[in-house]
Amino acid sequence: MNAREYKPEDSVGVKKLILSILEKEYPFDKSVYQDSDINDISGTYSGEGNAFFVVERDKNIVGTIGVKQDTKDSAIVRRFFVDANFRKQGFGGTLLKQAIDFCRAARYKKVAFRATDRMKQAMNVLKKMGFSEKENLEVSGFHIHQFILDLEQNKS
Repeated sequence: MNAREYKPEDSVGVKKLILSILEKEYPFDKSVYQDSDINDISGTYSGEGNAFFVVERDKNIVGTIGVKQDTKDSAIVRRFFVDANFRKQGFGGTLLKQAIDFCRAARYKKVAFRATDRMKQAMNVLKKMGFSEKENLEVSGFHIHQFILDLEQNKS
């Protein structure tokens, strides 16, 4: 199972996957529907230090992950989604490893990810891959957990 770089022809499948997960799992958290980036994956995640990866099964996009430069030395992982029918099968780990490998190659020192309480499976994958929780903030009635992976300490 391999993650690969996003191609423009993935656009419809990526948007369909992300919006279907948001509608099912976050129906009341309208703030996560800020979909400007998913309307322009190529534009949003292009350029040095940015990337977007997908996993396919039977010609359907079943997982996504994006990397966005935050500062000169750090990146943010975004749009980390796996279709509910394909969870707990290693797709999330494959995507996250691809993103981390990209961040190492881009010479980032730190990688961050923000999750809500509802993202338990994503948080488990993050912890398995060496991320540690650095912050837990309450915002508008739900918790935001910030996870950080220090690439200088975690060389594996």
